[in-house]
Amino acid sequence: MLCKAFIERTQGVAAAARLVDYVITAVLLLHPIAALTLIWIFVRQRRWRQQNLLLRGTERTAALESHQATGDRMMAAVIGVIALAFGAHITRANLDGLEMTAYLVPGHFHGWAGLLGLLFMITLWRAGRKTRDLKSQKKSFAHSKEFHGRISDVMLLLVTIHAFLGFLYLLKIL
Repeated sequence: MLCKAFIERTQGVAAAARLVDYVITAVLLLHPIAALTLIWIFVRQRRWRQQNLLLRGTERTAALESHQATGDRMMAAVIGVIALAFGAHITRANLDGLEMTAYLVPGHFHGWAGLLGLLFMITLWRAGRKTRDLKSQKKSFAHSKEFHGRISDVMLLLVTIHAFLGFLYLLKIL
């Protein structure tokens, strides 16, 4: 009889613990899901390098405007994805009963690479805007355009490494 009463009393606690585990998992998965979406958009955005050579006239102008608008939205989305990561860690610390700042300072390369990626993204975005401005001012923009493309190449490599490390880190914490 004592065992039955104990089991009934602890079933609610166990169910609540499982619910918290599901909440932590869901919160932690928000960042990688948003990041994978952003990576997909980034890869599509890089297709401009090929389209640039093939398109002409109004079709090229429209594609260029779309490329620039998507770049601006991506810059905001990168900040949002990073905010999701920090929010997930704050929530995780709170649910684990720790101080909110317990998981904020990256203790792994994935976190530091994310901050480095933000720096590269800002550089990429600014180089794209500089290229646009130089072109609209009818100034030479070839160097700026080349720099923008090369930063994009480096970003793709960094994003690939970052995503893989993130997958490994997610396996570790889940």
